[in-house]
Amino acid sequence: MATEKNYYEILGVKQSASTDEIKKAFKKLARKHHPDAGGDEAKFKEVSNAYDVLSDKEKRSEYDNLLRFGAFGGAAGAAGAGAAGYGGAGGPFNWAGGQGGGGKGGKSWRTVVGDFGNLGDIFSRISRGEGAFGTDWEFPQGTAKGRDVQVNLDVSFEEAFKGANKRVTIKTGDGKEQNIEVKVPAGAVSGGKLRYKGRGSAGQGAGGKGDLVIVTNILPHPLYRRDGADVELDLPVSVAEAALGAQIIVPAPDGSRVKLRIPAGTADGKTFVVRSKGAPRVKGEGAGDLKVIAHLTLPSQLNDGQKAALEAFAQASDPAGTDIRPKIAQALGSAPVAKKESREEHVH
Repeated sequence: MATEKNYYEILGVKQSASTDEIKKAFKKLARKHHPDAGGDEAKFKEVSNAYDVLSDKEKRSEYDNLLRFGAFGGAAGAAGAGAAGYGGAGGPFNWAGGQGGGGKGGKSWRTVVGDFGNLGDIFSRISRGEGAFGTDWEFPQGTAKGRDVQVNLDVSFEEAFKGANKRVTIKTGDGKEQNIEVKVPAGAVSGGKLRYKGRGSAGQGAGGKGDLVIVTNILPHPLYRRDGADVELDLPVSVAEAALGAQIIVPAPDGSRVKLRIPAGTADGKTFVVRSKGAPRVKGEGAGDLKVIAHLTLPSQLNDGQKAALEAFAQASDPAGTDIRPKIAQALGSAPVAKKESREEHVH
């Protein structure tokens, strides 16, 4: 006798399970294995076959009797003539073919490749007591949903910041061209996806069209960088500004002006955050922040006034540098000074 799992084991329920428990188990497995959701086609068939038997009172009773007497193992012909209608070679649940004796009109069930119908329709039929696939026990033949078409769309910094409508011409898998009006949302980011249902390639048979997926790519800006909803701005700061402090006006990406206070002693790489001056958040309320990063900038050439000022500053400072390099000065201690001259090396 065959030893394949029985229908209760396939649905993961006990033989004493109620109709509601069987229905709940089927819905969970159908969502998981439905081909439209990327599931396992063979497993979906197996689960559907089990449900169509166990959801029918008369068929379930007959099946339970077969189990009780050990006459049914789930394989073709395992129960002899009495197994017709439950997955044997002659039953209406036979996915491999053959004429059924228990289905409506005894229709042949050939292997189906492709679309098995919308899950919402399946569950609707269940609630009406018609079984997972209606009352005619027949699947659409040779149907498959069309494939999705993905298009990369370059978007300027300003368009992504404020939002924009862009016209895109695409070519689907069937060779046809479509002109699509794409609404880029304010706050769009690189890698963001806009999905347009039914605008992809045509399906096979009764299968619907695939989707059009627009992937946005935000182009570089001369001043700003995007980090999600936050916007970064590099700010060159002179030695005098960093040492003495200063007030600097910077442009915000929304077109406004921001007065930034640079405190005395600002170090290179210091980040100043201006709240809610970044890009709009696509999902959620408000906006990100503007992050201004200070970069200490040294002059490549000095005029006479600058040179004199720096020399005076050097004379007023600790000549040994212990005020800015205390650990190094401590480590040197009374160590003798090497006579060998140093040479400049460039590290790449």
